[in-house]
Amino acid sequence: MDKMKQAKDMYGSMKKMQQEVDKILVEGSSKNQLITVMVNGKHQIMSIKIDDQLQNLDLRELEKQTMIACNDALVKVNKEIKSKMGSMMNLPSGMKLPF
Repeated sequence: MDKMKQAKDMYGSMKKMQQEVDKILVEGSSKNQLITVMVNGKHQIMSIKIDDQLQNLDLRELEKQTMIACNDALVKVNKEIKSKMGSMMNLPSGMKLPF
Protein backbone atom coordinates (compact mmCIF):
# COMPACT_ATOMS: atom_id res chain seq x y z
CA MET A 1 0.00 0.00 0.00
CA ASP A 2 2.91 2.31 0.73
CA LYS A 3 4.08 2.04 -2.90
CA MET A 4 0.68 3.16 -4.15
CA LYS A 5 0.76 6.21 -1.91
CA GLN A 6 4.28 7.03 -3.10
CA ALA A 7 3.19 6.72 -6.72
CA LYS A 8 0.16 8.92 -6.09
CA ASP A 9 2.29 11.52 -4.29
CA MET A 10 4.84 11.47 -7.12
CA TYR A 11 2.08 11.95 -9.69
CA GLY A 12 0.73 14.91 -7.70
CA SER A 13 4.20 16.44 -7.46
CA MET A 14 4.82 16.00 -11.18
CA LYS A 15 1.44 17.54 -12.00
CA LYS A 16 2.19 20.52 -9.75
CA MET A 17 5.63 20.88 -11.31
CA GLN A 18 4.12 20.88 -14.81
CA GLN A 19 1.61 23.56 -13.78
CA GLU A 20 4.46 25.72 -12.48
CA VAL A 21 6.45 25.21 -15.68
CA ASP A 22 3.40 26.11 -17.76
CA LYS A 23 3.22 29.49 -15.97
CA ILE A 24 6.74 30.47 -17.03
CA LEU A 25 6.95 33.35 -19.50
CA VAL A 26 10.29 34.79 -20.59
CA GLU A 27 11.43 37.45 -23.02
CA GLY A 28 14.28 37.07 -25.47
CA SER A 29 15.68 39.81 -27.62
CA SER A 30 17.88 40.48 -30.61
CA LYS A 31 21.34 41.95 -30.17
CA ASN A 32 20.06 45.46 -30.82
CA GLN A 33 17.04 44.93 -28.51
CA LEU A 34 14.70 45.97 -31.33
CA ILE A 35 13.06 42.55 -31.66
CA THR A 36 11.57 40.85 -28.60
CA VAL A 37 10.05 37.40 -28.37
CA MET A 38 7.94 36.02 -25.51
CA VAL A 39 8.08 32.24 -24.95
CA ASN A 40 6.17 30.22 -22.36
CA GLY A 41 7.19 27.13 -20.42
CA LYS A 42 5.69 24.91 -23.12
CA HIS A 43 8.20 26.42 -25.59
CA GLN A 44 5.40 28.18 -27.47
CA ILE A 45 6.10 31.61 -28.92
CA MET A 46 3.48 33.89 -27.41
CA SER A 47 4.46 37.12 -29.15
CA ILE A 48 7.01 38.72 -31.44
CA LYS A 49 7.47 42.47 -31.37
CA ILE A 50 9.49 44.27 -34.03
CA ASP A 51 10.40 47.89 -33.44
CA ASP A 52 9.34 50.37 -36.15
CA GLN A 53 12.99 51.32 -36.62
CA LEU A 54 13.45 48.03 -38.45
CA GLN A 55 10.84 48.58 -41.16
CA ASN A 56 13.50 49.40 -43.74
CA LEU A 57 15.87 46.63 -42.69
CA ASP A 58 17.01 44.07 -45.25
CA LEU A 59 14.78 40.98 -45.08
CA ARG A 60 17.71 38.62 -44.44
CA GLU A 61 18.93 40.76 -41.54
CA LEU A 62 15.40 40.92 -40.11
CA GLU A 63 15.18 37.12 -40.28
CA LYS A 64 18.58 36.78 -38.60
CA GLN A 65 17.69 39.17 -35.76
CA THR A 66 14.34 37.42 -35.25
CA MET A 67 16.11 34.06 -35.04
CA ILE A 68 18.56 35.50 -32.48
CA ALA A 69 15.66 36.78 -30.37
CA CYS A 70 13.84 33.42 -30.55
CA ASN A 71 16.96 31.48 -29.59
CA ASP A 72 17.64 33.88 -26.72
CA ALA A 73 14.11 33.32 -25.40
CA LEU A 74 14.43 29.53 -25.71
CA VAL A 75 17.72 29.50 -23.81
CA LYS A 76 16.17 31.63 -21.07
CA VAL A 77 13.02 29.51 -20.78
CA ASN A 78 15.07 26.30 -20.55
CA LYS A 79 17.20 27.86 -17.82
CA GLU A 80 14.07 28.93 -15.93
CA ILE A 81 12.50 25.47 -16.28
CA LYS A 82 15.63 23.78 -14.92
CA SER A 83 15.75 26.25 -12.06
CA LYS A 84 12.09 25.71 -11.14
CA MET A 85 12.32 21.95 -11.40
CA GLY A 86 15.51 21.85 -9.38
CA SER A 87 14.00 23.90 -6.58
CA MET A 88 10.79 21.86 -6.57
CA MET A 89 12.76 18.61 -6.44
CA ASN A 90 14.98 20.00 -3.66
CA LEU A 91 18.17 19.36 -5.62
CA PRO A 92 21.44 20.88 -4.41
CA SER A 93 22.22 24.09 -6.33
CA GLY A 94 25.23 22.59 -8.13
CA MET A 95 23.49 19.42 -9.27
CA LYS A 96 22.47 19.46 -12.92
CA LEU A 97 19.35 17.88 -14.32
CA PRO A 98 19.92 15.33 -17.12
CA PHE A 99 18.10 17.41 -19.77
